Amino acid sequence: MDTESEMQFFLANGYLHRRGVFSAVELDRLRAAYTAAGARRGRKVSQPETLAQPDLVALLDHDGLVGPITALFGAQSQMLSLDTLYQGPHDPGPERQWHRDFNAPGDWPLSVNTITYLDDMTPERGPTLVIPGSHRGLAGPPSDRLGEPLPGEIAVPAQAGDVVFINASIWHSGGRNHSAGERRAIYTYFGWWWLKRYDLDRALPAEAFRGATQRRLRLLGIDPPLYDLHAFPIAGTVLERLASARHHTDLQAIVAE
Repeated sequence: MDTESEMQFFLANGYLHRRGVFSAVELDRLRAAYTAAGARRGRKVSQPETLAQPDLVALLDHDGLVGPITALFGAQSQMLSLDTLYQGPHDPGPERQWHRDFNAPGDWPLSVNTITYLDDMTPERGPTLVIPGSHRGLAGPPSDRLGEPLPGEIAVPAQAGDVVFINASIWHSGGRNHSAGERRAIYTYFGWWWLKRYDLDRALPAEAFRGATQRRLRLLGIDPPLYDLHAFPIAGTVLERLASARHHTDLQAIVAE
């Protein structure tokens, strides 16, 4: 979080809406990469498909997205997953899908999901909904009301290029897309270095490491904090050595290949 007021709002409410994080040019690139990754109705796309797209993996180098994460987790930040969301026009699903991404209640998060919007979230398109403060309670959303509006819910009026940061323990839901347009977003999920990643049994694609910064390598779990040997397996003959590399100079030589 860039300011004390942003940090206090996030800790108290469990979410933060940052406007205009991505420019029009950046949005065009993200939309093209989203399509190239294969996002479409009925299919959730995750890594390694997303990380094979240079403009999606470049999210890990974007200060507007990663800066608030490092404000929370510091050098112990890592990416847990990179997914896409798609709802087609006039989606037949439920009005709500209440859930928590992670059940660890409290002001300070163990993990944070970020939602990068590729379309304007009008009331008809189905904005993200949250229950402010619900991240602090032990109970999850009521199981008999997961598909319906709940008291205290707030719709986040995000526009294309905005990012919403959510404490993974907050009750939240996507809205149903009643519009004639698509509902598209990218979810980059972060947490503490020692948390288990999603898809940890799948090798990361070589594209994720080409020209990578040290920050990106660390977020991918490849250039760990000192004395931490936690690392992903790596796909591709040139980059296989990354899995056992332990020194930054070794990593930089491989990244430059």
